[in-house]
Amino acid sequence: MSLKLKFDPEYDYGQTDLSVEENLACWKFAQLITTLITLSSSSDRQAEIIGIGATCDEMGEDFHSYFTLSSRSYHRAGLLSEKEILELEKLDAYFEERSGNNSPDFWDDFLLDTNPEWDVVRTKATNILQLLGFQDLTIDFDRKEDYEITDKGKRVVGQWTKTRLVKK
Repeated sequence: MSLKLKFDPEYDYGQTDLSVEENLACWKFAQLITTLITLSSSSDRQAEIIGIGATCDEMGEDFHSYFTLSSRSYHRAGLLSEKEILELEKLDAYFEERSGNNSPDFWDDFLLDTNPEWDVVRTKATNILQLLGFQDLTIDFDRKEDYEITDKGKRVVGQWTKTRLVKK
């Protein structure tokens, strides 16, 4: 059985009861849109959004978490059509072909701005956002980092980022 959920990309579904299946589907879907916007962004913007950490790995993991593991629930909820899922699956396959040791340069953060494979990802993500009708969104975020002082200097011990989708 398929539902047709109303989805508002600027609404914070994280403030709803996520034990309700529809709320959880919308929250995850918002995270998928956030991930697609990140993937479609310039390398500098990608690093800015991800923050401290392995930018390439984080983007791949986010896509896996919010698409690969949840795609059928989006379809059941009426958030994605079969055509849209097929396009997202092509991006998923592109990541899968480069997983593990298949393409170590693809996962190298120092090559994010020069590796042409990431330009392919940016194009695919941009095209998917257009297909979904979310090409006019961007990401705003607040970030907090916790540090500890050691004998070797300041060390990051935690990072918290709160993102939100907003119209450009």
